Amino acid sequence: MIYMLIFSAFGTLVATFLGGLLTKFTSNKKKEIFSFFQNFSVGGIIALIFLELILESIEHFQTGVNSNSLGALYSLLIIGGVGLIFFLMHEGLHHLSHHHEHDHDDDEECVDHAHSTEVFNNNSMLLASFIFLIAISVHNIPEGLSLGINFNVSGAEIPYQGIIMSIILFIHNFLIGFTMCNSFLHSNKSFKFALSLTTFSALPAFILAICGYFISTISLDQVFLGVIFAISTGSLLYVLFIELLPQVFKEYKSKYTYLYILLGIVLCGILLYVFGHHH
Repeated sequence: MIYMLIFSAFGTLVATFLGGLLTKFTSNKKKEIFSFFQNFSVGGIIALIFLELILESIEHFQTGVNSNSLGALYSLLIIGGVGLIFFLMHEGLHHLSHHHEHDHDDDEECVDHAHSTEVFNNNSMLLASFIFLIAISVHNIPEGLSLGINFNVSGAEIPYQGIIMSIILFIHNFLIGFTMCNSFLHSNKSFKFALSLTTFSALPAFILAICGYFISTISLDQVFLGVIFAISTGSLLYVLFIELLPQVFKEYKSKYTYLYILLGIVLCGILLYVFGHHH
């Protein structure tokens, strides 16, 4: 069974790599194809945040503190606080960019403004990309643990629960890999750089899946898991509203944009509901 787990955990790395690799083959193809994958993946992230991560964080906190109201409050405070911190970082970068612009003479105002805007856009997208990387890496910690635990929780000869979860993670990581790699590419980074970091983000899931398998008999601290889910959620909310959604409606908008996003929400939501953690 351990070999099945290793194969499934390695699949998270492969899925993330393949998702990132897809950007190489769609970037120069028909715009509608690229828009579909980008918008669908954003819909999947929306479903993941609002139908899984927030609920998971609240549930773990409520179990850990033995209070439904306090558990929900602690979770939402951390989510909001993390999102606010990243937003302030974004605004600080924006302020520094405009400060750089005003340091130049009036004769160079137009050129400097264009340069400053370009620098800010690139740096802002790069910052969001790295935050996205951190968020997914952190999120992959409990996902990896859960995968390992589900492979050993029932003691059955065939770990159906772990297999189903590995399929869900494969689909999810494929979409995440596509979105993250594309985000790095739009901050003017090379494809090799973007694909390497994108694949690296799945490494915690692989490592923690192995760890989770061997510590599946140990009771994990619920508050600790709640904090991890909350940090991941706050980070992803920042990336969603500051980076991904504006990018979708500015660069990848089509007449089917809302349909593609809705399709991602619905399909990923169904998968999370049917095969997710809430049984």
